[in-house]
Amino acid sequence: MLREIVVRHAGAVVLALPILGWTLSVPNAQPVSDLAACADEAVKTAVLPRAKMAKAEAACSRVLASGGGDVERQKAAFFRGLMRFLQVMQAGVAQSGKADGSVSYAPPTLAQVRPALADVESAIGLEGPLKGEALTLRATINQTIGRHADALADAAEAMQTAPGDATPLVQRALEHERTGDINAALADLDRALELDPNAGTALSARGDLLRRLGYLVRARADLAAAAALGPPFRRLALTRKSELELRAGDLRAAYEDLLAASRETDDMPKDDAAAASAALFVHAGDLALDKLKDADTAERLYRESARLAPRNWNSALGLARVEEVRGNRPGAEAIYKRILAGTRSTQKLLERILASWRLKQLTRPALRSGAGPFRSGLDSGMGPSKASPDGLQRVAFLIGSSDYAELASLPNARRDAAVMANALTDMGFDTVEIAENLGKVGLRGVPSYVAARAAEADIALVFYAGHGVETGGINYLVPVDAALESDRELQQGALALTDLTIAAAKARRGSLVIVDACRDDPFVEARAVALSRAANRENNPVVPTRIHAGLAAVSEIVPNNVVFHSTQPGQIALDGDGLDSPFVRALLETLSAPGRSFGHVVQETITRVSDSTQGRQVPAAYGTAPTVALLPREVAR
Repeated sequence: MLREIVVRHAGAVVLALPILGWTLSVPNAQPVSDLAACADEAVKTAVLPRAKMAKAEAACSRVLASGGGDVERQKAAFFRGLMRFLQVMQAGVAQSGKADGSVSYAPPTLAQVRPALADVESAIGLEGPLKGEALTLRATINQTIGRHADALADAAEAMQTAPGDATPLVQRALEHERTGDINAALADLDRALELDPNAGTALSARGDLLRRLGYLVRARADLAAAAALGPPFRRLALTRKSELELRAGDLRAAYEDLLAASRETDDMPKDDAAAASAALFVHAGDLALDKLKDADTAERLYRESARLAPRNWNSALGLARVEEVRGNRPGAEAIYKRILAGTRSTQKLLERILASWRLKQLTRPALRSGAGPFRSGLDSGMGPSKASPDGLQRVAFLIGSSDYAELASLPNARRDAAVMANALTDMGFDTVEIAENLGKVGLRGVPSYVAARAAEADIALVFYAGHGVETGGINYLVPVDAALESDRELQQGALALTDLTIAAAKARRGSLVIVDACRDDPFVEARAVALSRAANRENNPVVPTRIHAGLAAVSEIVPNNVVFHSTQPGQIALDGDGLDSPFVRALLETLSAPGRSFGHVVQETITRVSDSTQGRQVPAAYGTAPTVALLPREVAR
């Protein structure tokens, strides 16, 4: 997990820098001068080790202390600011793992980046060729710390200072995309690529945006072009292209892209590259096992991942699943037990929770079945060891919808619901029931089922992971058999979230309804994908002016009941990769401690998600939390 964050956060910063168009001219005074060591061009194409950046920073300081002309001082100030900023980013990532296995990444603060900003501002104030690049770097720093208005102002000034530079256009496009102005974002990206057809950040950003919109043909071309540029673009572009190919239905191409991405070695320090490749080998193994139905290839990939990153338990989870597919239950049980033994000191590690759930499915007998759309958690070996010590009856209903017929699949949704069920069972919930891949009939039957059982309980918790959409101010949960319908047809076939919250509120002491469904409107993307698949081309597709994303705010909630969305109204949640959904990770980490109240669980989850995403995702809670404990204070084992 830590190394993946290094790639995601530190790598993203570096990706904003290679197209700055530096043309460095080092004086001929000596072969390796302080200025040459300071202005290390390698930072343009790779994540440098922190020790190397510290040496470069020291060389820059010596240049600045020795005086010199404006050009030399500007270069030294610029590169020292850059090195300082990147070191802050890497330091934050390195400290993100906690002893208990949980992850909490705090974005840099203004105080932390102030020395870097001071250097960059000095470079802007000096006469020399790097003013435009310094402005774009300041824009990057301001974007990172959430000063978006300042970032836009920097990008605008950079456009005036260096009108031939593509970078500020890409930065402005990212701001437009962040606020949902899709046409403006695409216009800026198109202009950036007119200025520089090989601008890797522009190709990557446009390809990813088009992929998000469902325009697969154009997105594929952009991502392939970005990958062809090599480091630092190739690994991420191939990973995104793999996701695109999977959506297009080309499983083999998706697999080959992941393998190619995993072979990258020159885009970051050796240890980071090994960890990033290990994560990609796990993803390729999952694809081989689940989609290509090739257990032997999956095993080879998981073992290669384990060789590169022995302390990453995802590869072991994959090997256990291989043994399950082969029918070797004892072999799978042995691997899951090894994971649990190796993670005793990291109780909140999500991989540990997942291993516990899988082991229960294999070793505990099914006791009884649920009714209606749900099955009892007891069917999967999940049941409380003892009644709650406070005497309160707690019930939980978990819904995970992954396999949509026409909309984009959500492979993590079913797993998230099952892992949440396992965690709630361990925390002492008396009844835990699970429903998966509900169609129209099953989903519409959920409220009456939940209402009847919640009325017999003190506390009810509902968790939904799947597609959701807002229409006319009303939030709907989408069945897996939903077609590319009109709004009216959607309203008739989907489930209004209000109906579910009213049902859960029948509980005597309080309820919590958790909704992890805040994404782009899935129907917009699905219609574009259908056109792309039909003829493998797109004839001047009409791009929506704004992308309809997220869910609406919730109002008029019965007292002592809370509705908890994975992000703010109109925003999209970050799905993450593999076991990295920030919202689900935070929930599981928060739910692992007994005795917590509704308000504590909600507030701590909000803090964890905000920290781990650098403030890009902040969950939203609605209603009034009851004072009763959501989780029992202790459960005897």
